[in-house]
Amino acid sequence: MAPFTESPEGMSPAVLALLDQAFTATWHELQARTSSAVSEPNEEATRAAVAQSILDIAATGVRDQGRLKRHGLHAAKLRNRALAR
Repeated sequence: MAPFTESPEGMSPAVLALLDQAFTATWHELQARTSSAVSEPNEEATRAAVAQSILDIAATGVRDQGRLKRHGLHAAKLRNRALAR
């Protein structure tokens, strides 16, 4: 399920579609890496962190899917570090 089903203020359906694409690409890469952040019981919290990260940078006007994805991957990396503690 894509996390951007409801329109945050000021974001068009086209932007939401871009955010969904960036999130999906990010999630697939994380799964391919077999990251512990995407496994149970961490999956839900990691999905939320990645989605929020992508939304936060998109709110600044970023629309480049690669940049959105890198931001999401960085959020997952930070989440992994927190889990390792």
